Amino acid sequence: MYAILQHGGHQYRVASGDRILVDRIPVEVGSIVTLESVLLIGDGAETDVAKGSPVEASVTATVIAHRRGRKIRVFTYKPKKRHRRTLGYRSQLTELLIEEIGRGKAEAKPKAAAPKRAAAPKVAKADPIAAEAAELETEARAIAAEATEVEAELAVAELAVEDAAADTAEPAAEKPAEKAAAPKRPRTPKPKKDPVDGA
Repeated sequence: MYAILQHGGHQYRVASGDRILVDRIPVEVGSIVTLESVLLIGDGAETDVAKGSPVEASVTATVIAHRRGRKIRVFTYKPKKRHRRTLGYRSQLTELLIEEIGRGKAEAKPKAAAPKRAAAPKVAKADPIAAEAAELETEARAIAAEATEVEAELAVAELAVEDAAADTAEPAAEKPAEKAAAPKRPRTPKPKKDPVDGA
């Protein structure tokens, strides 16, 4: 029995006991992984091919090791521009040992239920008057809070005005005498240019 599975943009033909290198899977060494994107499964005379969606099959494999691929050097340059750049790349890989190829999807483990949020108190739909009264009450509280804030700001402003009035009430003799404004000279107009002479 063999299967063709897809993982990380690549397709692999695997049978039980094969070792393959796939893109890095973030699991510990020795753990068992189930690969479910099986495109084809063959068993001698019978073959199931995926038509639009993966075949109802799964491949079970054991993680043997995490490796790195061979080093690749990438050199780019632009002629006559003095541009040279060298890059290196090593892919992160995981080595898998294929244990079993099975028909049918692997059973998913049940997930723990997420804790529910506390429901907000709801007003019954049958009593629209109570709902309207609750809305008006919240609006009244908001308006009262704004009024207290405005009163506090008004008190601070009144104190500032009183302080400013006390500062200006000092005797005028202590203030320096303002200089008398010098009379402005009349502005003489510039002579206009004659369009014919250009003078």
